[in-house]
Amino acid sequence: MRGLSHDFRLAKLLLLTSSTIVSLACPTAGWSAEADQKTAAAGAVAAPSDTQSVASIVVTARRRTERLIDVPVAASVIGAQEVRQYDLTSVANIKILAPQISLDRGFTGSGTSITMRGVSSASLDAGIEQSVLLDFDGMAISRGRILNDALFDVETIDVLKGPQALFFGKNSPGGVVSVKSADPTPEFSGYLRGGNEFTADTTSVEGAVSGPLSPNLGARVALFASQSQGYIRNQDNGVVDLVRSAASGSIFVPAAQSTLGAEKKLASRLTLKYESGDFDATFKMLYSYYQGQSLQSFDEVMGCPASRPAPGTSGGIIDPTGDCKLDDRSSQGWLSPTIINAWPQVKAHDNGHPFSSDSTAMPTLALNYQAGQIKLTSVTGYYDYDYVSQGNADGTAYSQFWSYSDEKNKSFYEELRAVSSFDGMFNFSAGGHYEHNSRTLFVGGANGPLLPDATTGKYHSYDNEQHNQSTAFSAFGQLIVKFSDAVELAGGGRYTRQSNNLNSFETFLNSNAVGLLPVGAPIQGHKSEHNFSPEVTLTWHPAHDVMIYGAYKTGYLAGGYSNPGSLAASATKDTLSFSAEKVHGFELGAKALLLDNHLTTTLTGFRYTYKGLPLTSLLVLPNGAPVFVTQNAASTLTQGVEFEANYRPVQGTTLRTSASYNDAHFESFPIAQCYAGQTIATGCVPAVAA
Repeated sequence: MRGLSHDFRLAKLLLLTSSTIVSLACPTAGWSAEADQKTAAAGAVAAPSDTQSVASIVVTARRRTERLIDVPVAASVIGAQEVRQYDLTSVANIKILAPQISLDRGFTGSGTSITMRGVSSASLDAGIEQSVLLDFDGMAISRGRILNDALFDVETIDVLKGPQALFFGKNSPGGVVSVKSADPTPEFSGYLRGGNEFTADTTSVEGAVSGPLSPNLGARVALFASQSQGYIRNQDNGVVDLVRSAASGSIFVPAAQSTLGAEKKLASRLTLKYESGDFDATFKMLYSYYQGQSLQSFDEVMGCPASRPAPGTSGGIIDPTGDCKLDDRSSQGWLSPTIINAWPQVKAHDNGHPFSSDSTAMPTLALNYQAGQIKLTSVTGYYDYDYVSQGNADGTAYSQFWSYSDEKNKSFYEELRAVSSFDGMFNFSAGGHYEHNSRTLFVGGANGPLLPDATTGKYHSYDNEQHNQSTAFSAFGQLIVKFSDAVELAGGGRYTRQSNNLNSFETFLNSNAVGLLPVGAPIQGHKSEHNFSPEVTLTWHPAHDVMIYGAYKTGYLAGGYSNPGSLAASATKDTLSFSAEKVHGFELGAKALLLDNHLTTTLTGFRYTYKGLPLTSLLVLPNGAPVFVTQNAASTLTQGVEFEANYRPVQGTTLRTSASYNDAHFESFPIAQCYAGQTIATGCVPAVAA
């Protein structure tokens, strides 16, 4: 199989089975191997092992260690044992255990669509950061490329729902997914697991060794590798090109790979932890590599108009091997070698075949000093990734639209905070953060038949670069007042200031292409904005293991500049600019620990209004070329009720149940894209592409 070697052949792992309502989390069936493993406490934040009660679950949702049932936040916690039982080797699979969240990878744009409680930012525009923040060992990430990387050697995953601006900053108006990897153990330990998932024939191996290097220094090394052979059958065998011609570079469209969805992952993490008295320091270095056949290789056409039995391209050309069913079958063509040989950006990767890769390096350093009853913390992180993806963008054997989307990113993050733990009436948290991001997007497309460029002889439509720089800093504080052992009032807020710079330009434009930005006409822009997001929470403990809370919360996601796949001729810094997303609303919740610490229940009601949610619409230029335009939705409402319960009747067995009702809809979005068939009489307001 092209682009993926067969250098991983291990034993058979487990077949994942789960239920969306009730699941029995007993030790997993199937083949597995674990060698000489010892379990030891690896930090203050942990979910319970099989021998612990649910009372042991603690989180740091407020940057202080608290029992899950004492934290006035709607939260789900996934421990290391559950990660193994449910084969959570990808961040995207967290939705199996955390209701009301969906994480889906995307080919273009920001790389993912993260939805929580029915709200998400658009994923088609690379200029948009997600409304749900990803936090990896303290490194805040607002883009989704890391969803391609392996999830391995995890200690705990916390899913915090609703706005979390106070403690997690500007990119968390929808919520936070926090992943903490395992720390070194006080005694020597290690494990090795391996196997195979049968549907996609995914072979995987994971292992770690851990232990002390000296009385004060511990180390841990973890490795992960997997390879999937794919599970989607490509029915295309190559077709005579009815879209292009010899004059436009193609008379025959060869087929893409015969089996689609194949992937390979390699990852390693080194952890060093130093502890001496009131001071500790933890350094983690993650390196991860992903390789696949482009994320479009997972695409299936699952619906066609009643008058059309199979997918088609413009001009009414029907795909002879395509179908309109979700049946693990697809029809995907490659691209004529004539076009590829004249397109160096595409030919450079796997000789122009459908291909994707992502290289990630992420070091983090956490420093803690306990100064009496005040804990001082510094978290420093750096996130560097190099992403490549190219493939069929129309899902048919003809490959009328073919594109690549490559991205290079470097992000620096620093946070300082102080958290008190006084025995008296008052406690506080305070701190600030600084971040700098540098990201460049490289995009090119072959949009239908074009004669060769008069100067270069290239057949594709365009190549562009979109350079983005952003800098942000913030300061936050919270005061907690305990009126009694049962009643607590907490209030605070975060001030944020961010600036953005854009420099977008075409590096190539086919002389026969129309409607696109000409070469030599860059779009440059600068903008800055600031925000204050307050929050107040009232908590009541009618009993030690029962908590009721009410909260008013706000959140903020900075505006920026759109990074569309193609730059329209009429695009300017103003048409590419979009405004900030803001949210405010209320939440009421109750948590209880019952049945001698064997049962935890959580009931939450919420209502939040989002202003300016950035969304992307597909518009068509006068020449027929599609372009994506990002706009701010005027008003979006999400409201609902969630219930979760976890019961551990005996050691090694967990019964889970969850139910939720969610109503998320636009209250106002006058410039939204019209749905197919909508007319002016039924509310369509025609939009003009920039």
